[in-house]
Amino acid sequence: MKKTPYEITLDEERRIVRLVVKGELSKTVGEQAITEVRTKAMGNKYNIFCDVRHAKVRASFSDWFYMPRNLEIYKTTKGLKTTILITKGKQEEEYNFFENVAYNLGINIKIFYEEQDAFEWLETS
Repeated sequence: MKKTPYEITLDEERRIVRLVVKGELSKTVGEQAITEVRTKAMGNKYNIFCDVRHAKVRASFSDWFYMPRNLEIYKTTKGLKTTILITKGKQEEEYNFFENVAYNLGINIKIFYEEQDAFEWLETS
């Protein structure tokens, strides 16, 4: 069985579900990761912290547009905050586009370049 390029852990101190992606991530595996992390977050009433600084997402621009509209993945968004930690210049345009699309759909998501900034935003109400 092939190992997934991501790891999901619970950070009980910060009350977050942490997703760390390393390596290439296809659209299908990315959707699987998002579904797993959101399900775990909703079950624990935790926010989500995604670290994709060491990832390469293989998805078309239309995939970035349609993914937040997939109700199988984004079943509920009420009260759930998500941060995505990225590297400046590395698929930055795609992530910013995704953030804008998701935000316009009512998904509380924000892109960050620094871990501490992401944690601070997650801790605000």
